[in-house]
Parts: sequence; structure tokens; C-alpha cells
Amino acid sequence: MNWKHTFKQVDSSEALKTYSEDILEKAGQLLLKNSQWQIFYSKGKHHDCCVDIVVSNGTGLFKATSHSDSFYLAVDEAAEKLSKQFLKKKEKLQARKDFGRSKQGRLDRVNERLEYDNSLLPWKKQA
Repeated sequence: MNWKHTFKQVDSSEALKTYSEDILEKAGQLLLKNSQWQIFYSKGKHHDCCVDIVVSNGTGLFKATSHSDSFYLAVDEAAEKLSKQFLKKKEKLQARKDFGRSKQGRLDRVNERLEYDNSLLPWKKQA
């Protein structure tokens, strides 16, 4: 994971950087490939803390924004939002896999003469 921290109108803090990397690394375990993480820390209009996180990898682009009284709480909320997005994407990717088209699924369709029996496939039209 590649990290990029940007502080807007806020002093840079090493403790905040390490805390956010630790929390987001736990949420990022659901990702399949290396990813680029961009974290923006800023103060809002009413002196609330704002954290914007953008994650990009080979499977998609994920964004989360949260506002809170503390940067640490905002990072926790954004990490929770991102973990939900990662889990949803992972479930979508796993749902696309069809057992009938896998190697094991094709072996189940082989008959006694070592020929494929395609009549069992629901997506094939029977002649």
C-alpha cells in the first residue's frame, strides 16, 4: 500500500499519520491488489475536522468522507465506510464466479466415454 497524506490548513502530525495507516490497513485487508491511498486532512467551516480518503487499485476507485470533532474519530468513520465498500466489491467479484464453468465443474459433466455432456448446462440451448 502506498500512502500519501495531505494536510490542508492543519499542522502535520506523525501520530495521526501512523494511527490512520494502522486503522486503514485493517480495512484494506479485503483488497486484492496493491493500492494507492490518498488521505486529506482539513478543517471545515465550523472548525470541525474533515477527512477525505481516496483509494484506487486494479478493481476500482473508492472514496469516503467524514466530519467529526476529532481527526481520530473522523478516520475511524471513514475506515468503516471504506470497509463496507470493499466488502461489497469483494462480494460482487465472488458472485460472478460460476462453479459450472470452472475446471472442477467441467469435470462433473464428463460422461463414460470422456466427452462433455452439455445438456446439463442451463445457459446452453438443447437441440
